[in-house]
Amino acid sequence: MSFELPKERQIDETEHFRMFSKDIDYLTDFFSGLSDLIFFNGRIISFFSNVEHYSLSTELIESSAQTLKSIKLCCSIGSFSDANTLIRKLRDDLIQYVYILNIIGLRKPFLEESIKDLNIDNPDEFVNSFLNLQFNDSLTDDEKALTAWFKNSVSKLQRPVRKKLEFENYMKVLKQNENIHQILTEYNLQEYWETLRKRLNNYVHNNGTQFSRHNIISANDKNLETHLKNISIRTTYISSFFLILLLMVESSLISSTDYIDHLECEMQPPEDSQYFVASFVQDFIDKKVSKLHPELKQYLKDNNINGMKIE
Repeated sequence: MSFELPKERQIDETEHFRMFSKDIDYLTDFFSGLSDLIFFNGRIISFFSNVEHYSLSTELIESSAQTLKSIKLCCSIGSFSDANTLIRKLRDDLIQYVYILNIIGLRKPFLEESIKDLNIDNPDEFVNSFLNLQFNDSLTDDEKALTAWFKNSVSKLQRPVRKKLEFENYMKVLKQNENIHQILTEYNLQEYWETLRKRLNNYVHNNGTQFSRHNIISANDKNLETHLKNISIRTTYISSFFLILLLMVESSLISSTDYIDHLECEMQPPEDSQYFVASFVQDFIDKKVSKLHPELKQYLKDNNINGMKIE
C-alpha cells in the first residue's frame, strides 16, 4: 500500500496572494497603459547632444511593468528578499525616466545668439536663419552622462560623470524643481521616501540574517500577509511618486487621445481637449496618489506643469 503525503499549499493558492495580485496587476496595467498612451499620442521626446540626436522611448516604463510581474512571481514562491531587491530596481528605473525628461527639458541645444537671429515673419528668411542655427557644443556633466546612456557607453565615462546616473543624483537634480521640493517637504513624502531607501538597501546588501530568511517564506508563514502588504505598499508608493514627479516635469504625457483622435478623423477637437487626462491615469490619481496626503491632489491640479485638467 502506498501513501501520498498531502500536497503542501503554495503561496499563490492563498487568499492573501489573491488580494495582493489585484494590487500588483493594477500597477502593471497602469504602466503598460501609460506606455501605450505616450505612443498613441505620437509623442517624440528628443535630446540634442552636441552634434547628435536621440529619442527617448518608453522602454523604461515598459520595463517597469515587466519588473512588477517579476516581483509578483518572486512573491508567489516566497522569495521576498528578491522581490524587495527588484523594488529598488523599479524605483531607480522610474525615477531615472523622470530625471532624463528633466535633463532633456533643461537642455539648450542651440546657441542663444543664433536663436535670436531666427525670423519667423518671412518664410524665406526663416529657412535661411534656421539653417544657420549653431549647435551648443557645451555639455553639463548630466548631459554628458545622458549622452553616454543613449549611446550605451556609460562604462567609458569617468567616475564623477558616471555617478550622475545614480539614484542620489536623480533626486538631487529633481529637488531643484521648486514644486517637487515643496511636495516632498509640505506633504510628508520625504520621511517615508528615506525610510524606504534604507529598507531596500538592506535587502540589496543583505544587511542581516533576517533579510536572508525573507527569501524562504512559505504559505504557512504567520507573517505572509504582512510580507505581501509591504510589497504592495512599497510598489504603490514608488509608482505614485513617479506620477507626481512626472506631473511636475512633463504632465502632457498623461493627456488622453481625444485631441489626436479627432484630428485623425478630420474632426474639430473639443475645446481644450489637449488638456484632458486619460481616464486610467485619473483613476490612478484618485485611487493611489490622493491617498498619500489629503491635500496633494489639489496641489497637482493647480501646479502640474502643462495645466492638465485633473478632476
